[in-house]
Formats: sequence, structure tokens, C-alpha cells
Amino acid sequence: MDRSDRRRGLQLPLGIVLFVVAEVVMTGLAALLGGPWALLLGACVGAALGIGGYLLIVGPIGGSPGLGLRGRGKLAELAVGLVLGTALMALAVGLIALLGGYRVTGFSASPQLLAPLAIGIGAGFLEEILFRGVLLRVLDSWVGSWAALAITSLLFGLIHMTNPGASVLTALGLVVEAGVLLGAAYLLTRRLWLVIGIHIAWNTVQGGVFSSSVSGTGEQRGLLLAETNGPDWLTGGSMGIEGSLVTVLLGFAVGIVMLVLATRRGHVLPSVRTERRRAAGES
Repeated sequence: MDRSDRRRGLQLPLGIVLFVVAEVVMTGLAALLGGPWALLLGACVGAALGIGGYLLIVGPIGGSPGLGLRGRGKLAELAVGLVLGTALMALAVGLIALLGGYRVTGFSASPQLLAPLAIGIGAGFLEEILFRGVLLRVLDSWVGSWAALAITSLLFGLIHMTNPGASVLTALGLVVEAGVLLGAAYLLTRRLWLVIGIHIAWNTVQGGVFSSSVSGTGEQRGLLLAETNGPDWLTGGSMGIEGSLVTVLLGFAVGIVMLVLATRRGHVLPSVRTERRRAAGES
């Protein structure tokens, strides 16, 4: 696979700046216009800005390393990600319900679907472009896949500590759960579409179907009316379903399976410097 990109030291800060600018534009539009449709519009504009900025960073600046967002099979990978993210969230809810932590009480006559979809699109594109498309990819070249996965998973958990209701424990849960799962999904394909699909579905289904808070962003009124009962380790508390120990363990387990598959594909690699040293020693 292509790891011949240039100016990695410049790509890294530019990726962070891109993330901040896109987030400001997204939240600014939503606040300026107001309402659920404004949230969705802001998320779509932010996502488009993120994609355009990423293509600039990895294109003229980075020398077009790998496929990233380009190449064949994009829609197929995105669709698989959407299905997988939906299935994971549904399975987590099912297990929590079996343990007595979640009970469906009916169906909403007027579900609010736009806000969860906006959360899914905004986070799915912008967070994945930053954490996997820029940070993981660049660090992977510098320190190797395992160290890059560990660092980006930790950073992913820490940035969510700014969310309402977050704590050190919930941040560690996201490190183990989403950081590993999403990082592994990127390493499996070495592209962003699978991981973007998982992230979009994860957030959208959590709030839009199961009426759960998404990363502590507030209670959602989705398709299902439900009651939660039990300790926070089971229900997820104010962080929502993704804060449940059940969801953490499930996401981690699927992430491990993906890492095994990525290793078998030869996608888990040492640093570029180590690769070159080994190649020179063999020649």
C-alpha cells in the first residue's frame, strides 16, 4: 500500500485546523438558522468542507497517499459500515434489554429524526477525517499501526470528555469501544468509507431509533419510546447506550476481530522508517 506521502509534519496541524474550522461552520450555521433542519444543513456543509479540505491535504500537500476517499467500491464500503453500525447498536440494546436495563414502551407518533441524523453525519465525517484520515494515517507512518491505534484511541476518548455528562470512566470506555473499533475499521480497508458508515449509523440509530442520548448530547425522541432502569454501567447513564459496559465490550470485541482481519491482509504495519531499514537489510 502507498505510504509515500510528503509533508506529514504539515498535514497533521492542517488536519486539526480543518476539523476546528468545519466544526465552527457546522455549529455556527445551526445556531444562526435554528431548528432541526438547520442542524442537518450545518452537518452537511461541515461534512462537505471536511471532505474538500481532506482531499486538499492528502492531494497537493501530501502527494496523494493511498486511496482515502477515492477509488472503487466507496458506496459498497459505506453501505457495509451503515449496516454494521446499525447491527452493533441494535445488538447492544438487545443485550441491555435482556439484562433489564432497557424496555420499549411504545412508538413515537412524531419522532425527531433530523437531530440524530445531523449528529451522525457531522461526527461521522469530521471526526473520522481528523482521527483516522489524518491522525491515524500520519502516526501510522511515523510510529507504526499499533502505536498509532493506541494514541488515536486515547485522543478520541479524551476529546469526548468535553461532552456534557462525560467522565474519566466514560472517556476510557470510548477509548476501548469506539477508538479501537473505528481505528480497526480504518486499518482493515485503509480507507474512510467503512468507518464513516459505522460512525454515522452508530450515532443516528442510537438517538433516532432507540431514543438514547448520543455521547451525552441530551435525550433524543426517536422511533421507540423506552424506559431505562438500572445502574449506569448497564444503561450508560447520561452518556447514552454507548456508555454501557455491554456496548463497550461489544465494540471492543468487534474491533479485535477487525484487527485480526487487518493483520491477515497485511494492513497492520511497522513505521515507514522500520520498513525501509528491513528492506535495506534484506537487499
